[in-house]
Amino acid sequence: MSYYTFAHLQYLDDAEDGAIDPSEFKEGLLKLLDEHRLHHDVSKGLSDLFTKREAYFTFYGGCETLEPLLLWISNQRPTIAFGIQGRGEALRDVWVREISGGQVLYAQGTFFEG
Repeated sequence: MSYYTFAHLQYLDDAEDGAIDPSEFKEGLLKLLDEHRLHHDVSKGLSDLFTKREAYFTFYGGCETLEPLLLWISNQRPTIAFGIQGRGEALRDVWVREISGGQVLYAQGTFFEG
């Protein structure tokens, strides 16, 4: 994943917009961010991603990925499937993930080109 990453979310299986709101389990999410040494601002980006269906992330250090965070969130609402489309700074830095029940159902592209 690039230093700057834009992500777009689409709920699958006719889930309602805002079906997942990470602020409902913020304490656990902040603990997870600490474990991955990520700034707590990432929780705001994740909240925007799931409620507004798009978000912009800045990852300092470059190697961190969204995938463990997305899988953790999916485990909190395992019956809700969603897809994430992301792009970084480089033209070919694009990726897609479809996730449900804490599992990646479909993956295309890598989270880090560099």
